[in-house]
Amino acid sequence: MATAQTPVEFTPSAGFGGESEGRGTLKFVFRKPRVFHVTSRGTEQGDGTFRLDQTITFAGEPPQSRFWVMTRTAPNRYAATLSDAAGPVEATVSGPRLSLRYRVKGPVFMHQELVLSADGRTIDNVGVVRLLGIPIGRLQETITRKVPASTSGDPVDPDR
Repeated sequence: MATAQTPVEFTPSAGFGGESEGRGTLKFVFRKPRVFHVTSRGTEQGDGTFRLDQTITFAGEPPQSRFWVMTRTAPNRYAATLSDAAGPVEATVSGPRLSLRYRVKGPVFMHQELVLSADGRTIDNVGVVRLLGIPIGRLQETITRKVPASTSGDPVDPDR
């Protein structure tokens, strides 16, 4: 007999706590896809915010660093900043899904949908880049946590 799993709720700690890495592609219209790799480290801060430090490397290019800071403002909302965004980030949660919207530069916006797997170890990240509302690019990434967070208080097996 199957046992019911506790529904997964996306929180910054559940999705990004600890170390993780992402692999994906960024494709703009009329251009070849660009392969990238991201290493991330997420930590709860003493003031209640969550900080995610990232290093992004596109094939054949030097690494770039950036960071996110997220603060819960309501049960399903976060105020967030991204060091390379041109303004605030709108972040909303619905179960295992985190939706991010932010201005990249000028009239260019990014909308990302990140879905946390039931085991809490992987995230599927799909993003659409829009210029004046017209889709001009697509991001696809799989993020894998090196050690999943333990929500039950039990020790985490690092070999999992």
